[in-house]
Amino acid sequence: MDIDKNIYMDQQKRKDLNLRLGNLILAIFLATVPTAITYGTLSIHGLNICRNLSSDINSTKEIKEKCDEAAWDTTKSYIILIGFFITLPTWMWFYLSMKKKM
Repeated sequence: MDIDKNIYMDQQKRKDLNLRLGNLILAIFLATVPTAITYGTLSIHGLNICRNLSSDINSTKEIKEKCDEAAWDTTKSYIILIGFFITLPTWMWFYLSMKKKM
């Protein structure tokens, strides 16, 4: 009797792991579009700041180029964080929805 129970528990753990991994892959796939939109929006925002700043200050072209480069670098540094915070709730939603069906 205990052997059957252990086999059943191992199968349940395996199904749960497969469900988690499958939903994580699905969430990552579905989160790429919102992540790209957020990344693009932040990039445009940074470039607009540089444009507005350069129009207010009598500066050289070199300062604007440096500012644009800094805006892109700053946005790039947040891409993993943006993706994580978009993917995590999506994954949890998929996982909890599918777990209820099992």
